[in-house]
Amino acid sequence: MATVRKRNGKFQVQVRLKGLPSFTRTFETKIEAIKWALDIESGKSDSNDPSVVKRRNDITFGEILERYYNDIALQRVWHRRERSIIRNYKKSPLYNSKIEDIDESAVAQYRDNRLKTVRPSTIVRELAAASHCITIAQSDWGIKIPTNPFKLVRKPKVRNGRERRITDDEWRRLVKADSERGTRSFIHIVEFAIETAMRKGELLRTRWIDLNLQQSTLHIEMTKNGYARTIPLTPRALSILESIKIRKDTPCIFNIKYGTLSSWWTELLQCAGVRNCRWHDLRHEGISRHFEHGLSIPEVALISGHRDYSMLKRYTHIRPENVAAKLARLSTQSQ
Repeated sequence: MATVRKRNGKFQVQVRLKGLPSFTRTFETKIEAIKWALDIESGKSDSNDPSVVKRRNDITFGEILERYYNDIALQRVWHRRERSIIRNYKKSPLYNSKIEDIDESAVAQYRDNRLKTVRPSTIVRELAAASHCITIAQSDWGIKIPTNPFKLVRKPKVRNGRERRITDDEWRRLVKADSERGTRSFIHIVEFAIETAMRKGELLRTRWIDLNLQQSTLHIEMTKNGYARTIPLTPRALSILESIKIRKDTPCIFNIKYGTLSSWWTELLQCAGVRNCRWHDLRHEGISRHFEHGLSIPEVALISGHRDYSMLKRYTHIRPENVAAKLARLSTQSQ
């Protein structure tokens, strides 16, 4: 927002941009003052203008992060992840450093220090988030940043792919352990997660009004990647929904909190004696089963929500014995 005042026969203009120091300059005419203000607000000001360069070079990395969070990240469903990343940067010297003083070596030092305590995948996410912030500052906010050191720095290799599938014996033990939980039984939620390959957050936000029994579909409005999708439901998934009593005090299909579901899952695994099985592995299991049932890549992507088909590879782990059985059936049919 710009303010123009006439002082001593000249025109002083002050421009305030959210998250940035104010810019002030004096002109002989009001037209020149207004034009300069418009250029500042649009990011088209001359980079050689010392009154602008000086202030913009004083901007810290932390100020860019905070502006990004308040103006952009807060509009997203998963903004808490961005907040967590910013908290980690806040603990490092980078946060209070002037953006012009941060180069690839400084970012590399941050990367190496973080690798001592967290996994490479965490570092990759943090560097990607910072790189995106810098890109936004360059393209949308008119902040003159010559290079993006977070984009240029070498990224650690990520090797955290999982091939965890739930065996038939493990599933029987899970069902048995859940049957002993009484009113805290939730095996139907576990099975529904496998049948739909939905993420935990998506699962717990599903509402009865999003269910179309005539078309056997479920609409998922709020997703991790921001793209709503409508998924087809398997006969077993529909059967599970039909067994659930609709409650008038909540619009959600599954009346359980995120943290409660996480703790119940941990308890169930311990009681069933199932090890090294995360809730997200249920999504892996569901996607793999859909492929084993003969669905095509586009059809599975419709269910899982993957917009990049190549990403499905890390979620798909076909059992060799199932492929062998399928080949045997095909061989029998051809005879």
